[in-house]
Amino acid sequence: MEDAKHLALLFFLDHLMSKNGKRTIHDLSCQFGARNFSEEMREAVGTTQEGLTDFLSLYPSLFTVEGDSVILNGVFEMDGRNQMLKLPGTPKSRDYEKEAIDFFVNKLQKFGPELQIKSLLGHRSQAAPEVRLVSGRHLKEFCEFLSSQVDYFVVEGDRVRLKNMPEPSNGAVELDEDGNELSGIRAKQVALDFLRNVLEQNDEQPIPLDSFYQRFCERFTHAVRQQVATNPKELLQFLKLNRNVFFIRSNKVSLVKNKSEENGSESGRSTEDSESNFSDNNNTQYPINKNSLSKIKSVYSLAPAQEAIKEILNDLNNQEEKYVAIDFKFVTCGNGIKDEFLSLIVLASQKRIQVFDLSNSDTLLLESGLRELLESPKVLKIIHDVKRVSTLLSQRYSVNMANIFDTQIAHSVIQHEKFGKSFADLRAITFLNLQRVYYPQSIMMSNITPRKLSETPSWGQRPIEDEMMLDVVEECHCLITAMYRVLSQQIPPNCQSLLRERCDEALLQAPFKKSLIPTSGGGIMNGINQANAYLNGNEAYRAVRRTNNSLSPIATQKNGFAEQPLDTPLPKRAVAPQNGNSEYPKEYQKATMCDAGTQTFSTGEIVAIKMYYD
Repeated sequence: MEDAKHLALLFFLDHLMSKNGKRTIHDLSCQFGARNFSEEMREAVGTTQEGLTDFLSLYPSLFTVEGDSVILNGVFEMDGRNQMLKLPGTPKSRDYEKEAIDFFVNKLQKFGPELQIKSLLGHRSQAAPEVRLVSGRHLKEFCEFLSSQVDYFVVEGDRVRLKNMPEPSNGAVELDEDGNELSGIRAKQVALDFLRNVLEQNDEQPIPLDSFYQRFCERFTHAVRQQVATNPKELLQFLKLNRNVFFIRSNKVSLVKNKSEENGSESGRSTEDSESNFSDNNNTQYPINKNSLSKIKSVYSLAPAQEAIKEILNDLNNQEEKYVAIDFKFVTCGNGIKDEFLSLIVLASQKRIQVFDLSNSDTLLLESGLRELLESPKVLKIIHDVKRVSTLLSQRYSVNMANIFDTQIAHSVIQHEKFGKSFADLRAITFLNLQRVYYPQSIMMSNITPRKLSETPSWGQRPIEDEMMLDVVEECHCLITAMYRVLSQQIPPNCQSLLRERCDEALLQAPFKKSLIPTSGGGIMNGINQANAYLNGNEAYRAVRRTNNSLSPIATQKNGFAEQPLDTPLPKRAVAPQNGNSEYPKEYQKATMCDAGTQTFSTGEIVAIKMYYD
């Protein structure tokens, strides 16, 4: 019987530890039927909820019984620490909490001194089981453990750093012209010059990356390092942005002696003229910083949106090549495209950037002239990953884009041509990696910090402050000023038709299209409701769709690209009689009406509904 009690005790200990240390008596009694809970164990604990309560109350050092709840003492408390392991014991007992602190301090000294919390959590698997237990089993508990050790760690958002990390002497701190610590582009430029000088003073001999980062920490304060690199891994990414200066091999850094490279690289990047010195690069029309906010216009209502489109059209009329860059910012609720919504649309010409805020109304897309610009074959739209947004535009807004240049597709075409890889074997590239491959200077010339690169922005946040506005327009600005030119120059002439074909395929509509049409009452009607409206003789719907006795979409604004009504046909299941005929076209004359019965599982009620079959 004693063995059965011990086994039952261990069983409930394990169960409570896996359930964050707190369950109800009812939940624990349900475990009586578990496969590894024997009949002898049930007899030992009393076989009933009352008996189980009495059994657990016999061990107050392990369990706290409060009413109907059972709490495992000291394990996974709210502060994320194991209080049991901190109880005083014999002189030979180990301080597991101190061991955990020392373990993570050593990891930060080796890989830090600042890391993402999830990256530091990844090193936990190398620790002893007791260290893993005391520091928490999951990310939330691990964050709570780090936050509780204020004498050793500083937690800032999703990052953690050592509190007592080395800092340079006051004489080594460099200030800008205003006497403030370096920041932004200026900090990156000074760091670049310093790292180059370190290698030059070392007789251009390779330096291990860890030692290189140590020299970097001895020179700059943590505030400056946050602008450039807070750990060796981020420093490596920074060095790779300047491949024309630094050469990296076997985790050692040296200066580039010969700028010529061997037949490109597998990334698909041509290095002949896509890279240049950071300090000499002035090929962008206007850099993105706080001084360029005057070139960014944000609109929230219809009238300013129409004016913004007119300004873009005027810019296009003054360009020899008619192209704009466009970027869509989404807000996702749940999973799947049905729960994805447009929050912001960023449109850029060579002179200005317009930001359309769709948080209040979709009319900025449908009635400002932006829809006609997207559908116009006369203007080239530069975009990254058009397939995702084209499906959303088609299904939710009945907007079908035309004439696009997808930088993601352009990259895949370059790889396909250069290395003979099939498109099925090519992985989609993110825009950030696209910048790193083809135009790393765009990251160097921006105020993007390593922390921003690791964060996932929330485009549903309102109001939009100036700093967030710069993040909103960053991608679109890079597309219009550099990425289109760099990629278009690297695509061979024999691949131009392949690129157009792949871009057109990405614009194909989804098989189940739910087009949205505004009604006369200001509402939205989807494709199924459109069909029902025609079948039921909805005159309000017909008035919206009929212009001069001919079918057309919504009346469009008169501007450079929408003077003529669009020729978009109705969905096939909602085709109406044309030219005054009272009959549907021949392909729809065989359609029949029939009654279909459905029976609910719960009540057995029979309901007859009308079904229309094509």
